[in-house]
Order: sequence, then structure tokens, then C-alpha cells
Amino acid sequence: MNQPSSAYKLIASHNQDVQVSLYTPAHQGIAHNKDRLSEEIYQYDVPFLTRPRTENIEKHFSEMYGTKHTFWLTGGGTQGDLTACALLGTQYKQVAIALNSHISTINGIILAGLEPYFIPSVSLMPTTEEVISALETSGVSALLLTHPSYQGKILDLEKVADYCHQHDIALAIDEAHGGHLPFFDLQWQSTKGQSFPRSAIAFKADIVSHSMHKYTGSLVQTALLHLPTDSRFTVEDVMGVLPLFETTTRSNILMLSIEDAVNRGFSEEGKALFSQALRECDRLRSQLDRYGTVLTYDAQVSDPLKIYLKSDRTTGKELAQLLYDHGVDGEFADEEGLLLIFSFNHSQKDFQFMRETLAKIVPILSEKAKKKNISKNYFCRKPQMKMLPKDAFFAPKEKLPLKKALGKISSCCIQKVPPACPLVIPGEVITKWHIDRLSNETLIGVIKE
Repeated sequence: MNQPSSAYKLIASHNQDVQVSLYTPAHQGIAHNKDRLSEEIYQYDVPFLTRPRTENIEKHFSEMYGTKHTFWLTGGGTQGDLTACALLGTQYKQVAIALNSHISTINGIILAGLEPYFIPSVSLMPTTEEVISALETSGVSALLLTHPSYQGKILDLEKVADYCHQHDIALAIDEAHGGHLPFFDLQWQSTKGQSFPRSAIAFKADIVSHSMHKYTGSLVQTALLHLPTDSRFTVEDVMGVLPLFETTTRSNILMLSIEDAVNRGFSEEGKALFSQALRECDRLRSQLDRYGTVLTYDAQVSDPLKIYLKSDRTTGKELAQLLYDHGVDGEFADEEGLLLIFSFNHSQKDFQFMRETLAKIVPILSEKAKKKNISKNYFCRKPQMKMLPKDAFFAPKEKLPLKKALGKISSCCIQKVPPACPLVIPGEVITKWHIDRLSNETLIGVIKE
């Protein structure tokens, strides 16, 4: 298929038949009274603003979030993860992480020369008990958690943070998928008794990163890095490593986008829009409750703006195609289910269309035979680490077919599910587990013998 050579034409041709898009970025491609990039936009791309010149803007963000300091980032949540790892690497040698860690966390560990300790867990995201047990037995002095998970699951973060605080363990939270949490009324409660999760900023965390495009409506590649009030790190500590991961010429446009998203999120208008989206999502879940296992949702998903659709009649990928054929495009599908992400930019008309679409596809699903369930733990493993990720990544390497790589040490990252969570990391031994789960055509970079 020939792709347009113009970026404008390529973007304009994408998903022309879709009526409701349920994925990030949260701005949903919605702009008012804009025709491509206006002349006014270009005027805002000058002058060059150095970080010292924007210090008062960051202080304003800090006041709004209630932090010791909040830094604006134009390299996305990835920049936040890399900075967090480098910061930990200045004081610690080992860090505990979970299997659902983003690849940017692994890259940060490589660059910082850290040794990862993988928290033993039954599923990709560990439970509260599994995290604390790992901290008790491993002796690590630093923990970096991805929380909430990509699918919107949470653990008792307050309990974990208190444990870390009591045992002098540094706690960094990759809250890329929770950038919207600070904007919500903590008193919100669904008709099912579900309350809204709190941001890690509210607990005794040391560093928290937010992606701003995913749920708060900012442009792609925008993020924030927070030092909560009780953080053991200082502004000077962060500034000692932050320049490693940002361009010397940052984008004014992205910075403006961050400011607009923050101001809107904390405004009365923004809170009202978020509240409306919460109520509409709750209404969708109530509708799904009537369909039984033919079309349901994962009740363990705690983020009320996310619905992880499941059916006992079809895979998540097939369900995604069925919805796409009816004009609904979801965020991510796997064998188990389909993730739908809603935002304050979804109108009541969008939610009405969604309710009607769900009602339409239930009879179609009902005619199908029940499917064979895939194990929830299918992608869980305990990585067998033989080298530091840094040493393996920079070692002489060669590429081998998957089966010939068995027993050798990986020098690369391979990511699959959830998005950007690696199934292979540098320093890990290639085992039968990888043979069973990766495509036979996979080429793996391994340490050259």
C-alpha cells in the first residue's frame, strides 16, 4: 500500500470511517477554529525559552499540583522515566521493578548502569502483597513502579509508599497512565461503590512522572516530572541529570500545550467535563452488566475512564475488529480483551453512539460459540539475569534466529504486550519460555561468543 508523501495527507486519511475514537491522545484530534497550523502558532515558536527563564511557570505548576517542584518535559513520559532512573542511579546500584515496566524504564536502567530486581508476581502487574514481600526479601533500596497499569489496574499505593518511607527505600512512580488523577474530585463514587484512585503525588513518593497527552488533552510528547513534598530528592538533584535527556532547544508549542492542559484540568470547566465522562462511563458499565459474559468488562480495572471489554465468544482482537466495523476504534486489543479509553473530550453524542453500538454487537456475539480462554499469566516470567543490562547492551553482539538463541544472553529489547513492555531485555537468558511465545521468525540480538 502506497502511503502519502505528505504528513498532512497521511494524517487526514487515517480512520476516515471511524465515528468514535477511544484511545490516546485525549485531545482526540479536536481543535476549535483551526485549519492545520495557523500563522499564530508559528509566532509562538519563538523566542527560544531556556529552562531558567521558565522557572516561574514551573513554580506555578508546583503550586497547582501541591509539589515541592514540578518540571515540564517535552520528551514525553519516556523522558520522565529516563530521568528517574538516572536520578536513582546517582545513589543506588539496584532497583526493584515489575514485569509491566515500560521499555523506557529498561532503557533508563541500561543508561544508569542499574541492576534490575524483578518483583516475582502472578500477573504482569504485581499485587500490593507481592511488592512488599519482594522488598522484604530482596534488600533493595529503590523501587520504580508503573502505576496505574496500562489497563487501569491499581494496588494499595499508600501502603507501599508507607512501607518504603519506613524502611528508607526510594520510591519512583511511572504514573504515565495516571496524568489525569490529580484533576478528579476524590469524593466521586460510582453507582457500584467504586471511588476514584489517587495520584502518587498524594503519598510519600520521591519522584512521579506524568504523560500529559494520554488523558489530559495535551499534545503528544508532553509530560511532567514531580517532586512530591516529602521527596528525598532536591531540585538540584533533578537538574543534575535532566539535561541528559532533553534537547537544548525545547518546543514552545509543547510547553504551551502543557500549560493549557494543566489549566483546563484544574479549572471548574475541566472538572465538570471529567465528571460528565465519569458518569457516562459508569452508565456504559451498567449497560454491560445486562449482557452477562457475552460482552462484559474487567471489574478489576480501577480507572473509571477505562473499560477493558471482554467476551466469552471471541478474542479481544476479533472484538476490536467488530467494533471498528461499526465505527468505534479502541486503544489496544490482545487475545483476552479490548481496552477503551475515554476522556473529557468525548461528548454525550459519542457516549450515546457507544451505547447503541454495544447493543448492536451483542446479538452478533451471542450467535458465536464460546471460545477457549487464554491464561492471564501467559506473558509472566521470572527473567534469568546473567549480566547487567548495561554490560549486555554495549557488549559485542550478533543476531540469531530465535531457536538458535536458546540458552544465550540477550543484548536487546523485544517489546510486545502490553504495548512497550519488553518480553526480552539485555542481560536475560533466552529460555524455552521465549521460544514458546515469540514468533519463529524472530531474530534476537545476543552476546557474541
